[in-house]
Amino acid sequence: MKLYSLSVPYKGDAKAVPLKAAYDVPSFSFFQWSRVQEFMTFTSQLIVERSSKGSRASVKEQEYLCHV
Repeated sequence: MKLYSLSVPYKGDAKAVPLKAAYDVPSFSFFQWSRVQEFMTFTSQLIVERSSKGSRASVKEQEYLCHV
């Protein structure tokens, strides 16, 4: 299993704010790097916003597995 993204978000009252994030996108096509990174950022923020603070969850998004 390959790790493509690691992010540390802060869940505030309104939105999840990314404090720090790292992405490993070279395995994708060069022209898709920005779209892949945008997808990972959006998905991580969406999952964090929909989960409760302090909880753990695994969510399958398309063919990828996201852990919160």
